[in-house]
Amino acid sequence: MSINDDTHDKLTKAYLEYFKEVALFEKHGGERTMQSSRKWLREIRKLAKIRMDEIKSEFDAKKEARKKS
Repeated sequence: MSINDDTHDKLTKAYLEYFKEVALFEKHGGERTMQSSRKWLREIRKLAKIRMDEIKSEFDAKKEARKKS
């Protein structure tokens, strides 16, 4: 992942990686593909939590700006 990617981009890339790995797991099974699929799910969960906080912060900032104007 590039250093310039925002959380939304990282989340999208993590989902695409998960999608590839889960397709391999469903086709072949196996421990490696199972572990990799689960790894990407954990990454998605971590990034989703970060993104939720970002969205809440943006909302709060806009709400404060509306109150001031």
